[in-house]
Amino acid sequence: MTTLDEQLAAWAHAELNGDADTLGRLLHPDFVAVGPMGFLLDREQWLQRFTDGLNYSAFAFAPDIDTRYVGGNAFVIGTQTQQGSYVGRSIDAAFRVTLAFTGDPEWRMVGAHISLRTPPGAPAPSAPPA
Repeated sequence: MTTLDEQLAAWAHAELNGDADTLGRLLHPDFVAVGPMGFLLDREQWLQRFTDGLNYSAFAFAPDIDTRYVGGNAFVIGTQTQQGSYVGRSIDAAFRVTLAFTGDPEWRMVGAHISLRTPPGAPAPSAPPA
């Protein structure tokens, strides 16, 4: 069975590389994300972002607190830093992100909640802030 840390690393790598096939395997069918401006994206919409013009030149996720395990679920709060563009507009920023995983039968991401730490267009920190 794949560990949660392995799933987190695979997710970040797939995001960086625009690998919707791998993301499709990592995301639970009921996945939903809350974006930094309050919009919602279901699993298919999340995967469609790359086709719609999302390109990363840098993407990293670093957990900021201990992972919380509740029953067969896990919750990871961390900092996502990214550089890239979406339909030609800069998306360089840092975010506070909460990721929810279900472990039945293998760790799959079921939700993400993303909040701005730095505004779009401002220089994203090269490492998560202390």
